[in-house]
Amino acid sequence: MQFLNSTYKTNKPLIVGLVFIFSSVFVVTFFYLYSIIPHLDKGLHVIGGFIVVWFFSQFWFEKLKTFSHKECLLIFMSLAALVGFFWEVAEFSTAFPPLVDWGPLKNYLYIGSLVDTLGDFTANILGAALFSLFRLDR
Repeated sequence: MQFLNSTYKTNKPLIVGLVFIFSSVFVVTFFYLYSIIPHLDKGLHVIGGFIVVWFFSQFWFEKLKTFSHKECLLIFMSLAALVGFFWEVAEFSTAFPPLVDWGPLKNYLYIGSLVDTLGDFTANILGAALFSLFRLDR
């Protein structure tokens, strides 16, 4: 219920995150940038991890004040890994019928190898760690 009463401070990272995800996926797919720019998706995952913890840091701002810097870092990295996990599950699910043959979905979710998945997790966690450098200077 707290989310329904959220303030602009909480909504800003959510709006920025959604706009970023949809616009970057559209641009990258439309211009075939994944095949042109190596490791572009890792950069997007770093930014995604940053935005995820930005949102949660605003959403739980008062509660996070009670934690130490190390505890906040661990919480942020865990949240980024959790959201990254669900994203990777969504990507993996497109490898099975009926989703494997659904063209529009194939354009936006890419199935990679185990190395790609682990790299994505690492990038998400790196984004959370980078956010922590800025957020935890209080």
